[in-house]
Amino acid sequence: MRVRFAPSPTGFLHIGNARTAIINYLLAKSNNWKFILRIEDTDRERSTRESEQSILNDLSWLGIVWDEGPDKGGSYGPYRQSERFDIYREYTERLLEENNAYHCYCTPDEIETVRKKVEAENKPYECVNRCGEIGDDDKKKFELDGRKPAVRFRVSRGELITVKDYIKGNITFNSDNIGGDFIIVRSDGYPIYNYIVVLDDILMKVSHVIRGEDHLSNTPKQVLIHRALGIPVPEYAHHPLILGPDRAKLSKRHGITSVELYRKEGYLPEALVNYMALLGWATEDGAEILTFDEIVRQIDLKNIGKSASVFDFQKLRWMNGIYIRNYPVDSLVELFLPYITEAGFDPLAVEERHLKSIITAVRGSCEVLSDIKKVIGIFLSELNEPDEEADKMLKEDYSREIIILTEKLFSGSRINGENFIEGIITMIKEGTELKGKKLFMPVRAMLTGRLKGPEMDAAIPLIGFEKLRKRVEYCFNTYCRQ
Repeated sequence: MRVRFAPSPTGFLHIGNARTAIINYLLAKSNNWKFILRIEDTDRERSTRESEQSILNDLSWLGIVWDEGPDKGGSYGPYRQSERFDIYREYTERLLEENNAYHCYCTPDEIETVRKKVEAENKPYECVNRCGEIGDDDKKKFELDGRKPAVRFRVSRGELITVKDYIKGNITFNSDNIGGDFIIVRSDGYPIYNYIVVLDDILMKVSHVIRGEDHLSNTPKQVLIHRALGIPVPEYAHHPLILGPDRAKLSKRHGITSVELYRKEGYLPEALVNYMALLGWATEDGAEILTFDEIVRQIDLKNIGKSASVFDFQKLRWMNGIYIRNYPVDSLVELFLPYITEAGFDPLAVEERHLKSIITAVRGSCEVLSDIKKVIGIFLSELNEPDEEADKMLKEDYSREIIILTEKLFSGSRINGENFIEGIITMIKEGTELKGKKLFMPVRAMLTGRLKGPEMDAAIPLIGFEKLRKRVEYCFNTYCRQ
């Protein structure tokens, strides 16, 4: 059995398309099928090799490995549609010779005039045999006028088209309701997607077409082409689309929609695949954090839900945070390095064991890798000036009491390089009657410049005595000198 993912290289890989790729790949691995990558690049104005390479990079980052594709070859190539035009031309000639298609000389203006007239009468527009029976003399006249014909597929009237769908069930269409005879080759000689996708699936021996339900309306036309060519129809499965929180189709206004941006933001591919697999599918025991192998063992095409799934950005962040906390620390350090650099620090200047200890301490505060930019200064900055929340806290009277007390402990050498790890919190507690948040939040704000972050017991030894002393002195001079 063979499945395929066929993106159009006209931009970044959308998260919805990535989900289709993930579903196909997981099912291929689960059933020991072949997974084919095909590039549908017939949009001459928008398709680019740069976009194609970006898509390949994103798929590889997700851990998807195709068996055949434009960069690997295979027995059924080429794997770019732009390189298959001779193949398409052969089948177009066959459809014309067998009277399943015909040349249409109607201009766009003529078609638009008819469309407007029909719409004004509140009727659906359909093209029914407008040029299907014209003679050779009329064709020559059109050609002398400079008209270049499109090729239309001839749609029989009143034909029932039943599509067996693994997810939607059996769906029946009437050929009278699909818009009439449809174009398969434009007047510029370029074939239409709806047509060549059928030829590609046939010739690449695709057994299961698994795609988003936005392609469902194309399916009856594609089935008719299969019938005309006398070739069996593949198995279809149209999965529901992903919706935004407002239940509208997921778009940029809802949040990040391209895989590349998820990668740059610092999501882990394992987490993204895990989350995407569970959109519209669930394990029998309700488990949500699954390894790739666990998903492969359990996923089944028949168990993918029929209803659309809402993309929960917060849940994805939560899930990614779990993966970060459970990731091997040596590998995690490498993943964090570019974000530490973006924060303005040179991670290579930090002793490796010390950096690993810092990563171990802060990983619990990071839901995505880029979150480390908010907390790494706690350990690497000399002062790490208080942010807006910490500044507000440190201006409170009870905070100034803590700052004055701590400054005396440092300046009097009661807190020093020998005892600061065990003694700093204990001595502050002993020197004040403040308790709870009024005690611990000012201490955190003074020593780290933040109200949130790693546990203080872990942070204090990693910050080090000299940085702590400078921060206390800074806070004393900033908040307590009149």
